[in-house]
Amino acid sequence: MDTIYASANQNVSSIKIIRISGPEARKITKIFDFKLPKPKKYSVTKLTYKNRLIDKAVVFWLPGPNTITGEDIFELHIHGSIIIEDLVYQALSRQKKFRIANKGEFTKRGFLNGKIDLSQAEAINDIINAETEKQLEIANFQIDGNLRGKINLWRKQILDLSTKIELAIDFSDEEIPLNIEKEFLKNLDYLIKDIKISINNSAFYTSIRSGFLIVIVGKPNVGKSTLMNYIANKDVSIVTEQPGTTRDIIEQKINLNGYPVYFCDTAGVRKTSSLIEKEGIKKTKKMIKNSDIILNLSVDNDFELFSDNYDKKIINVRSKSDINTKPFTNEDTSISIKNKKEMEKLLKKITDNISSLEPRESSFLVNKRQVDSAKNALKALKRIKNISIFLETELIAEELRLSSSALSSITNPIDIEEIFDEIFSNFCIGK
Repeated sequence: MDTIYASANQNVSSIKIIRISGPEARKITKIFDFKLPKPKKYSVTKLTYKNRLIDKAVVFWLPGPNTITGEDIFELHIHGSIIIEDLVYQALSRQKKFRIANKGEFTKRGFLNGKIDLSQAEAINDIINAETEKQLEIANFQIDGNLRGKINLWRKQILDLSTKIELAIDFSDEEIPLNIEKEFLKNLDYLIKDIKISINNSAFYTSIRSGFLIVIVGKPNVGKSTLMNYIANKDVSIVTEQPGTTRDIIEQKINLNGYPVYFCDTAGVRKTSSLIEKEGIKKTKKMIKNSDIILNLSVDNDFELFSDNYDKKIINVRSKSDINTKPFTNEDTSISIKNKKEMEKLLKKITDNISSLEPRESSFLVNKRQVDSAKNALKALKRIKNISIFLETELIAEELRLSSSALSSITNPIDIEEIFDEIFSNFCIGK
């Protein structure tokens, strides 16, 4: 196996960490001509290659297998100069069985060597890409192995069910005791319910990873673009007196009190002969269907935009409250760009609405791959409900095996290569 190396931080910085992992990592001392430091102790030394001083650096030696990759690791904490990094890379590239690491390869080796499971590997990338407190919170929850604990619990329950089926098989020529069948079906129903709850509750947590979608809708000239510019804290939408200036979806991502949120300014809804405006309204309707929360703005107490019955959280907003001073019948709040308290009150209401989406019971499933595997496990368990425990015990045993295998694939898949590219290609080099 090759020894791999890469900078842990890719941008220009005062200090850069070059990580080396693999069976030849110990040779770093010979390559750069310094004494092997004590394990897990930082040491300052000169890095010299072919009698030429490259840098005075901090080095860190971590002998395997008790490392994140399960291999010997050397870290070189060099000054962040491009030429210093380049000279270190040149020296390493000339060594046999040394090469630059692929994206996510350090984490991948940790997974292959049993240091982390696949959900923890995904969590490492989520931590790197976290932009809000909630995203970081979910990622840390995953990296602590909480999902693995839940999966192991479900698999144990399946094992218990399998044990009962084995007992039923032993009674194949006799009458199966009723207590075995009753207890089996009771435990099966409990497991199905538990997995189903996690799947249903996963939408909130997948949205934390990807971002909540808040769509701003209303008739033309109700202040949608003005609100959008306030939220973005810059002019991202055109604001004029002429109605229908917004023809396409304008999107802005912000950190709203720890939640990642995409705000979308949309075309004003009205009857129009303009083909471009009609297309904009069509996009608005599509965006509403995909939204988590709708901000429904009005200046005339008319909050009925469409005939469609959208099953969404809707916040009815009386816009331009400095002009429309009288409260509307169905309003939830009011705003004026001239009234900062009202604007902040709206943002708080949005935050409260997002918080209200959080289910009472946490889901341990936080991405599509995990949810799809749990759904496959659930399907296998549900099929058992249509199978006779008296006549088709072997078929039930097979469905239990399929369910257990689907759950195992969440943390330790059998067909590893199929998902490696999908997961680790999203990592940065050096992780």
